[in-house]
Amino acid sequence: MKKVLIGIVVIPVLLIALVVGWFYNNQKQMFQDPVFDKEPPAVTLNDDQPALLVFSKTNGFRHGDGIPAGNKLLTQIADRKGWQIFLTENGAVHNSADLARFDVVIWANASGPLLLPQQREALQAFIQNGGGFIAIHAAGDNSHSDWDWYQNSILGTGFIGHTMMPHKQDADIVRAKTHPVMAGLPERWSHYDEWYAFDKNPDLAGATVIANVDEASYDPGKYSMSPTHPVIWVKDIGEGRSLYSALGHSEKSFETPEYQQLLAQAIAWTGRLEQQEKP
Repeated sequence: MKKVLIGIVVIPVLLIALVVGWFYNNQKQMFQDPVFDKEPPAVTLNDDQPALLVFSKTNGFRHGDGIPAGNKLLTQIADRKGWQIFLTENGAVHNSADLARFDVVIWANASGPLLLPQQREALQAFIQNGGGFIAIHAAGDNSHSDWDWYQNSILGTGFIGHTMMPHKQDADIVRAKTHPVMAGLPERWSHYDEWYAFDKNPDLAGATVIANVDEASYDPGKYSMSPTHPVIWVKDIGEGRSLYSALGHSEKSFETPEYQQLLAQAIAWTGRLEQQEKP
């Protein structure tokens, strides 16, 4: 009997230790103080062509395959459309002089506290003065809650958790509104991802939800948002346009043709680049 009781206690402790050990070895930045960049990278661009800034720094959870897969897709889209693209994990690129050279800033699975106060001010001014902004997946998790403006203006809701057991699942994306970002896409399509849930619908904060996930098509567990579960929304912020997409956890998440089309159209819409594409 004693051996059974010891096993009941020891086995869960060992499992917890293994999980913590995995996180420490693979996500060390989550156990350290945030690293803030002060010297910006050298940005080489032709100022006569539209340009995208893709930022994927992680001071929080790092999506080890989602980041390179997303960056690869964004690069392919830019090449196909005739847009320039600059990939960086240096937060100091968020300064007024550098940001002025870009049409769209994309936070691709960027997580954690990322910017110094003056860098936050530069990004906020960029968007409010007409710049485009796209936040993908982890750029909407709870690691950004220390920046009130970003949390309230860009996201307009709070992350509360994601699917577990199974973690990633196939589910149906359903069109919520007619919008240029959704142009040419079917009313419903299947997508494989980790499914985020939020504490309220972002339309309460002035956003326009353009896509929901159908909770009947997967198991949300305790993270149900019935009757509607938003996953993609847009918002005008000053003179600028923003879009948040909760999709993009892993490599496979970026392989859905409909999502690839949606991201291309999201860039064109947020950056007002519809008339500046290759013929």
